[in-house]
Amino acid sequence: MLDHPLNENKFKSLTAQIKDAEMQLQEHQRMVSACKDALIQKTQQKITTPSSLLLAGGIGFILSELTKNKPLKFHPGITEESHTAETSDISKHLMSTLNLLNSINALYTTFRASMKETKT
Repeated sequence: MLDHPLNENKFKSLTAQIKDAEMQLQEHQRMVSACKDALIQKTQQKITTPSSLLLAGGIGFILSELTKNKPLKFHPGITEESHTAETSDISKHLMSTLNLLNSINALYTTFRASMKETKT
């Protein structure tokens, strides 16, 4: 971190040491800004990939179906237990669909990464 050995700092004036510290601070701020910009760019690229958008859409659909407030309509011959079982079955199917979408996304991401490695 220090550009100068400690012995040299003893012989520098306080003003020179402050200027050195300010220059180091400015350099660190530039480095943080550059890393931040690179991170934002990579995040935007990852978020807008087709697989991420498909996964986000699938998750949104599944969550909306799971949290949808359905009015309970009791028909003759349909008990509350059978209605609960029906809702539970739908939830199981939606959760398995979500797991499938997640697996597809993982496979797609792995495939793309392996294709990039073979090109280089």
